Amino acid sequence: MTTDRTPDEILHRKLIAERYGPLDRLEAERFPATVDSAQRAVDASEEQWRRQVREIAIRYGWTLQYHTADSRRSDPGWPDEVIGHPVQQRTLFVEFKTDTGRIRPAQRVWLAHLADSGLEVALWRPCDLPTVLRVLGPARQRAVLPPAFRRPAA
Repeated sequence: MTTDRTPDEILHRKLIAERYGPLDRLEAERFPATVDSAQRAVDASEEQWRRQVREIAIRYGWTLQYHTADSRRSDPGWPDEVIGHPVQQRTLFVEFKTDTGRIRPAQRVWLAHLADSGLEVALWRPCDLPTVLRVLGPARQRAVLPPAFRRPAA
């Protein structure tokens, strides 16, 4: 059987199969390995996306995770999740958005500050799944803000 799937798509299918069991034809249609970004934005809320990334992180040994349960009582702008990998001695500061979600000014300030301080900072959307897998997985790619990220005015 030949396949044109990328390594990221194969891993995604494996993770789905581990979570939901073997994929038969109907399940494969329900949990496709690749979905266009418009469909992803409709289907996944920011919280669902954050939880999916958290599950991926756990599978790759990122055992230290912090998420503010109720950010309404916190100072504005702090990233959604802080993820640590004790063996790799890495810490990521991650802001999650849907594919169409907007970054608030306070979030932009914090993300820029953390990145400018030399820390690994990411702004991840569902369309960034291949990047998420490269950063959290065995490739150990360094997390960086997207090239189109606009820094706050000084």
